[in-house]
Amino acid sequence: MPKIRIRYVEERGIFGYAEFGDFFFFSDDLYVWKQEEKYAEDHSYDVVDGLFDGKCTRQGYACRFLYAGADTNYVDSNGESIFVGDVIEIKEEGNKSQLALSYFPYDEHEDMKYCFVLDNHSLSLEDCVGREDLRLTRIGTSFFQLSPHDETEDMNKKIRNFNDWHDTNEEHDEKVLMAKYTPNFDQELWKYHGLVIIGATYNWR
Repeated sequence: MPKIRIRYVEERGIFGYAEFGDFFFFSDDLYVWKQEEKYAEDHSYDVVDGLFDGKCTRQGYACRFLYAGADTNYVDSNGESIFVGDVIEIKEEGNKSQLALSYFPYDEHEDMKYCFVLDNHSLSLEDCVGREDLRLTRIGTSFFQLSPHDETEDMNKKIRNFNDWHDTNEEHDEKVLMAKYTPNFDQELWKYHGLVIIGATYNWR
């Protein structure tokens, strides 16, 4: 059986992780069951009551968070779990590129796969993992410049924006820089450059 695990934005600089059964979706929003009393004020009683009709009484507090991708059950060349929304550096015979991973229709038959969505085609993660001529390394995530109002993000739109082939090299490098300081709600690019200057570290893994 595949491991069903999702990632979510707990707060600035911190991702949380939840296993199947510890989360649910309602109206495109993610809710995670929390046991700690500090989450009592954030409990979405109306959502739980409306969705489960009073049948949930011992699960804890259902708190709304920003969804930040699912575990693909694949690992990169360092053995790290790859999540949808990760920015991955792909090295091949001296060449390298940095692309964000999505879950998207892969071909004309509309098969859904984990893939890097490019200009007029997609590169399947399945075809990349395990190849001796490719090295895949997670270098960050695409969850920067998040909505300051905690609105649900269109993940595929965000990822396609990261992989935009219209970008100049400078624009792409700026996105790669921001990917290393995630999750992050800062909108201004200069704030991310400031994090580099002060030597800040984000444990986005």
